[in-house]
Amino acid sequence: MTSNPLQQFFRQPSVYLRLPTKGKWYTSEIVETTADNELAVYPLSAMNDIMLNTPDAMLNGQALENVIKDCAPGIKDVKRFLLPDVEALFLAIKSASNGGKIDIDRKCPKCEADNTYELNCSYLLDSSTFLNEDDLTTQFSDELVIHVRPYDFEMRQLFLKREFEEEKTFRNINAQGDAIDDITKAKLMAESIERLSKLTFSLVSRSIEKIVILKQNVTVTDREHINEWLVGISKAQAEIVMEAVDKINKIGIPKTLTAQCTSCGHSWEDALSFDPASFFGKRSLQGMAS
Repeated sequence: MTSNPLQQFFRQPSVYLRLPTKGKWYTSEIVETTADNELAVYPLSAMNDIMLNTPDAMLNGQALENVIKDCAPGIKDVKRFLLPDVEALFLAIKSASNGGKIDIDRKCPKCEADNTYELNCSYLLDSSTFLNEDDLTTQFSDELVIHVRPYDFEMRQLFLKREFEEEKTFRNINAQGDAIDDITKAKLMAESIERLSKLTFSLVSRSIEKIVILKQNVTVTDREHINEWLVGISKAQAEIVMEAVDKINKIGIPKTLTAQCTSCGHSWEDALSFDPASFFGKRSLQGMAS
């Protein structure tokens, strides 16, 4: 076959991303970076945009996985790409595709006026935090050291899908109104919350790489043993572990912004979400699922 004479006009990488995790858990089978330890990021193609606006594909993660592979071909195993890097990549793709700017809509909590703000993607990427040694462990006095790592893409998709399913369950229960009594409604909601809580607990357990018993100089990596330990410790101890996992998942791009209402001047801190369903898509998954 002859080479395509149009190949010179194909997309080129326009952003080089420094990974918030610094590539700590990656091998060349997972991610290949440049000589400067950066990830080349390409803008969205027209096909990518269509895929991102297919609700079923977004829900099962297939569309997003394909887009990630296409816009960041250096990622060889998307499922093992880690959450802080995933969120930074979403922003880098948006930056490469939208001239470095994104618009976000916020409603003022004081006067309820609608506001639209333009954010500079390069500024947000430059404001990223990066992994350091303090993020990797948490310690229980002089007895145990727990080594943690961020969620990966597969874990993230599993949680988002379950969360979406449980939110749909809540909406269906509420939509039935008086058709079901309050006791039954409370029971169904409690079961839904329990399912989501169990999944969260499971993901936290999977984020524990190993536990070192200091006085015995023993390192525990067996997954079943770690699961049993997490279930068997006190609520206060479990919260310490969850906080450590939450902390390492939050490294990277800023998660909040300071907004000011253009109508009344009120200022407030608001969450900055990089959920691709709303960050990329033009249609809402929730609206398609009712």
